[in-house]
Amino acid sequence: MIDSHPSQADLESIRKESLEKDIIAIIANKAGIGTREAMDIYFHSKLSTQIDGGVYGIQYLDARYLADDLMENEPELFAKSVG
Repeated sequence: MIDSHPSQADLESIRKESLEKDIIAIIANKAGIGTREAMDIYFHSKLSTQIDGGVYGIQYLDARYLADDLMENEPELFAKSVG
């Protein structure tokens, strides 16, 4: 019999993708920028690396908190997007 239930790794991957999508949408909205620009900012951030590596369980925190943290602690990424 084939087990059709997703593995723990599959569920973690789906959760991470959903978290990243939410963070990108939040920073696009808050910064008043397009989704592509928000994606570029997110994927060049330290936060992205931390979430990808599961540093300190950061991937389990709320997307709004993480987006605010990114905007506060990595403002240089947003400065590049202006103008």
